[in-house]
Formats: sequence, structure tokens, C-alpha cells
Amino acid sequence: MQINTNIKLNADEEWFFSVLRDVVNKRTPTTKVYAVGGWVRDKLIGIEPDDIDIMVSNIPGEDFAKMVTTYIGVKDPNVIKEKPEQSKHLTVTKANIPFPSGTFQEPIDFAQARQEVYKEDSRIPDIKPATPEEDATRRDLTINALFYDIMTGQVIDYTGMGLKDLVSNTVRTPVNPLKTFSDDPLRIFRTIRFTAKYNATIDPETYAALKDPKLRDDIKNKVSKERIGQEFVKTFKGPNAQYAIQILKDTGLLEDIISEALKGTPYEGKMAQFDMGQENPHHKLTLWGHTMEVVKGVVEKYKDAEPEKKMAMTLAALMHDVGKLYQNVWGQSKTNPGHRSYHGHEEESGKLVSLILKYLKIEPYIQQVAGLASAHMKPHHLLRDEGGIRALRRFIRQMGEQSLNWLDVFNIALADTYAKDVIRDPSITQEYESLQNRLQEALATMGPVQQKGIKPVLDGNEIMKILNTKPGPHMKEITEFIKELMDENPQITKEEASQKISEKFVNIVPHPTLKPPKQAGSEKEVKKEATTCPMHLLRTKIDDVRKLLDEKKYYEVFSTLSNLQAEYPNDERVVRMLALYNFKLLVVDEKYRSSDTLQHIFNKAEENFFDSSLCAYVWGLLVLLETQTKNETICEIGNRVLKMAPGILRGVIDSLNGIKVYQPEILKAFKEKLNEQ
Repeated sequence: MQINTNIKLNADEEWFFSVLRDVVNKRTPTTKVYAVGGWVRDKLIGIEPDDIDIMVSNIPGEDFAKMVTTYIGVKDPNVIKEKPEQSKHLTVTKANIPFPSGTFQEPIDFAQARQEVYKEDSRIPDIKPATPEEDATRRDLTINALFYDIMTGQVIDYTGMGLKDLVSNTVRTPVNPLKTFSDDPLRIFRTIRFTAKYNATIDPETYAALKDPKLRDDIKNKVSKERIGQEFVKTFKGPNAQYAIQILKDTGLLEDIISEALKGTPYEGKMAQFDMGQENPHHKLTLWGHTMEVVKGVVEKYKDAEPEKKMAMTLAALMHDVGKLYQNVWGQSKTNPGHRSYHGHEEESGKLVSLILKYLKIEPYIQQVAGLASAHMKPHHLLRDEGGIRALRRFIRQMGEQSLNWLDVFNIALADTYAKDVIRDPSITQEYESLQNRLQEALATMGPVQQKGIKPVLDGNEIMKILNTKPGPHMKEITEFIKELMDENPQITKEEASQKISEKFVNIVPHPTLKPPKQAGSEKEVKKEATTCPMHLLRTKIDDVRKLLDEKKYYEVFSTLSNLQAEYPNDERVVRMLALYNFKLLVVDEKYRSSDTLQHIFNKAEENFFDSSLCAYVWGLLVLLETQTKNETICEIGNRVLKMAPGILRGVIDSLNGIKVYQPEILKAFKEKLNEQ
């Protein structure tokens, strides 16, 4: 890669380094002071670092840090001596330095150049003062052993290999890798992380050491599981995680971790190897080949996601089929005699994920990753069973109740089905795009799907009053029944739900201390209340729009939509309906254009950036009509929808076939993008 040894400092760095030079000149003239490690590496390749580590040659880091904080008028409490329980020997001192720009760097490390002497049974070293040259050789990688002399502004490569390795994008240790990794086996995982981060090549001698059996034993005996877990998190949050996963597999480290995590559990001794053939007519790849294809698909889908989301999705992709390794789920296929089935493997995957992540001390990810792994077959079942809209709503709701985003589950399933063979079947692509389209349409008819699902139309107190009952196990069954009623009819009123549960649970024994339920009015009164309920009215109006459009009464559709916008300006379902039906109207004739309605839709789309259904129709409107929106913005919206909901985008594009549009080149480009998928 390209590097520039003439490092350019920003204003904060210029100020800070001038402070360090002043402190050296006035207080400790024989001291050499360096910026070291990641700051130097990133500066050389043109990346702005987010922290600075300082090394001094001949005095303790704490003493130098105090000189610096005194010089700039920051009192000693801002200097924190780092003494984690596991690393009492390490004399690294941290200082919070206020920069002139008003920003704070991460606390800046100050340390003296040192040698590290390791005992055979521990990765915690004894520390001895050393020269900068000796300090460079004790570091993990040559690219992390480059120093920037703050007094002269020169980059110093004491190993003689760091700059060369940075240019050739090679990862290697400064000394014999067996020694570097034996001293601290955690460096094995750091090596893999940096290799993936820079898409680098591992030096052959270093790569051979990664697979050394003794070093793999050292990992088990000398490295805390928490530190390994932290490296996993950093690696999976970063770029190119699939590369790191492949190295973990090829070196045997991945299966070592799984094996160690399952010791003492019912799974011990009953797990196959990832390289196993699946012996299933639906899968042409080995389990590992299939897994890596799923990982690649998910990493690509979530490459622009927040790091936490990227981490969870990548780990779920890796672990989604780990349950197939458990030999107790193997069976004979009834539909394909002579082949193997894996019924229930997804549930075992969820359990295995929990054990593995608990072993790595990254429990905060268990709920998401185990949940995604356990649920990844549900979209397949929806497609196989030709689920109606009720089943689609139930799936979306149940995922929300498990704190899962239904679209994340769908994306895992989509990557799973695309990874059954090296060649993708176009008919399968169309089936899943259609399913996603139907799920988006089902979502548009539902109330807000919150983290714990959908709020039931009747709460517990209302249920108990209606049925004259008390709390107990039966309440769960009643609440679930109400949710199923809402799956069938999301706009069901309280009165309608009350009547349904009264009929269904007529044998619930009343509790004598409760007040008797309020007597219902006449059938005519109940009907009148139902028809005046706001939710019922909204449902009726939405149904009216559909009927009017089917009857080609376009002006009436136009008028009804305008009224809906005025009555429900902030209702997400109404905004989606406005986008959908305005698009359909304007495909028919641009005379139905309402600038106020379009601006309202566009404003709401900006607020609901990730509402793929809304944004798909906004994209269609922007392609169809002349607006002041820049082409790059239209393409950005289209690319986002292409990733999140290609099925809906295809439907929008199909609606524009043969229609004169204002942006034909953009329409053509996205047709081609869809065809390439």
C-alpha cells in the first residue's frame, strides 16, 4: 500500500507534540520521546488515528506524564496509573489531555521503553527498562513497532522490516513468531485481526506459527477467555470479518474455541467437524462452504451498518448452522431416502451460541446472536407453507417479542438460501423477493412493532375486568389469543376484542372480589361504538382507497388521500399508504400530483430513513417526476432500498415499465443492478 513517511500533523497534534518537546528541553533533556504503535502506522497510510501512545526512553511514564500535565496546568488527578488486577506489573500511565480544538483524545498512554520477561505459565510479564530498539522487538507485529521521534519528526523503523511490511501489506512478527506468540498467545488473535483489517498477507513463518499445536495449548492455559472474546468483538466489528473467520478455521483455532466451550456440557464429544458434507440434496456445499457463503452475504449486506449490528449479524451468520454439527440432530430424510435431515438444528444452534458466547465472556451478544440463529428457518417455513398475511404478521410480531428485527432474521435466511449452491437459482431469488415484498406489505398494515412486540389492544387490567377474573397462568393464554386476533386484524377495536375473548373464555371462573364487568349495550350501540372508533375509521378509509383504486375512480382516491394526510399527519401507516397510492396515481396520470402531499411524504421519508417500504415508493416518485432532488440523492435512496428490500424495489420498477419517466437513466441503472443480483 502507499505510505508517506513525511507525516503531516493536525493542529492538535502540533500543539501536543510542541508541549512534549518543551517538557523534554526544560525538564529532562536526555530523554527521547516517541509516538508509537497504531498512531504511527495509521498516519503512514493516511488514516487519522483516534488515540496517541507516548513512549519515553529513560524515565518512568508516570513521571513524564506528571511533567506534561503540570506544564499545561492540568492537575495530577487527571493522571491515572493503570493497575488492572491481571496486569499489576505494567507501568502504563494514562492522562486526559484537553486539546486546543476543545476535543479530547482517548486518554493518552505514557510508558517507558521496556523489555518483557515472561514466565512459562503466564502471559503477564515482568518489566525491565530497555532501549527503544529493545522495546521495538518485544512488540506483536513489525507494522506496530514503528516509532515517530517527536523531537526530530522522523519515523524510525528499529526492526528494519516495519516500513517494508507496511508497503507490501504483510503481517509478521518482529522476531521469531514462536517466541512472540509464546510470550503472549493473545497476539495470535491480534495478528488475525490486523490481517483482516488491512486485508493483508501473513508472512509464511508467522502463519505456520499460528497453527503450532503447543501455542494452541498455550492459548487454553495462559489467555483469559474474556480477552479472546474482546478480540473477537473487535475483529467482527471491523472490515473483512470473513477473512478473519477463514483464518480462524484454517488454523484450527475456531474449532478449538468451540470444543473448549462445550466441555462438560451434553454436546461434548458429539460434535462433527465444520468440513463435514451435508449429505442433503438441497445443499451442494460442505457445511463450512455453506457457512462461509452465508457469512459473505451477510457481511456484504451489513457492511455499512453500525459496528454493534455488524458484529451481531456476522456472528449469527457464522453460527446459524452450528447445530448441524451436533450428531444427535442427524436423521434420515423421509422425503429423500438415503439422505440426511437436520430437524431442530436451528434450536440447537441457539443453545450452542449461548454456550460459546458465555465461554468467551461476551454475554451481551447472546440474546441477539442466539435469537437470530434460532429463528433463521422461520422465513423458509413461511415460504414453504405459503403463509397468508396473518402468518406474516405473526412472524413480524414474534420477532419483535424476542427483541429481534424481523428484517435481520429474513436477511440471515436469505443469505442461507442463496448459499446452498455456488450458482444461484433465479426462481429462488424471485420467491424470496416476493416474500420480502409481502412482509413489507404486512408490516404496513400493523401498528408500531416495538422492541417487545406489539402493544395488545387490551391490557391485563382490562382483560380481568371483562372476564371478571384474577391474575394467573390463564392470563398468558388470553393475551396470546388477543395477539393472534391482532395478527388477523391489526385494527381490531377494544369492543371487538372484548367480545371475542368473552366468547372464547366463557368458562373462566370469576373472582368474587372483583367488580362485575360493565354490561354491554345493545347490538346496535356496540356497532355504533365500533364504527366511531378512530382505528376502525382509519381501517375503513384505507379499505375505501383500495376499492376506489380498483374501480379506477382516481379523483376520489386523490381526494381521500388528501383527507387522510390532514387527519393522520404523523401516522406511519398512513404515510406509507400515501407514498404507495400517490405513486400508483401518478403512474396513471401526473395531473393527480399534489406538491403538498409529495413534500409531506418526502419529509417523513427523511425522518424514517430505514423504512424501506416508504423509501422504495419515494424513490419511484423521484424517478417518475421532475423534482429538485439531486441525482446522487435519488441513487443513494435507491441503493439503500436495493440492499434492504430488493423485492419492493423490483415491484416499483415493474410499475414504471412503459411509462415516461423523468429519470430514465437512473431507472435503467437500477434495473441492471437488480438483474445482476
